[in-house]
Amino acid sequence: MKKSVIPLAMALRDLGFRIYATEHTADAFKRAGLNLITVLHKIKEAEKKPNILDYLLNRKINLVINITAPNSDSQKAEILEDEYTIRRLAVEFNIPIVTTLELASALVKVLKYRAAGEPIIRSLNEYIDSLPFKYW
Repeated sequence: MKKSVIPLAMALRDLGFRIYATEHTADAFKRAGLNLITVLHKIKEAEKKPNILDYLLNRKINLVINITAPNSDSQKAEILEDEYTIRRLAVEFNIPIVTTLELASALVKVLKYRAAGEPIIRSLNEYIDSLPFKYW
């Protein structure tokens, strides 16, 4: 799963986003050549700083991409609890959250498109008039 996220992280970095990741994800990013990553410790490691919990509470994170991946049974409960807590806190603090690879890919595409030039702003009526078909 981490390998699938690497191109997305690179694209977000190229668009000017600051990338935060937990230790293992950050290691995978660095091995792929994505540097300048801030490593955040897991919520259960509250004594270690910087910590995801602190960054979420202080609103230093503006978007959370938290995609669950299959893990071994011994790791599963611990990882799922941490991932759940991150998603839950993001929702509680009104921080947008992406939970699937497909949605993350679509978001990156839109951001790239937006960064490439000025968006065309049209009214809904103008948009509907430009469609090749109408149902009303």
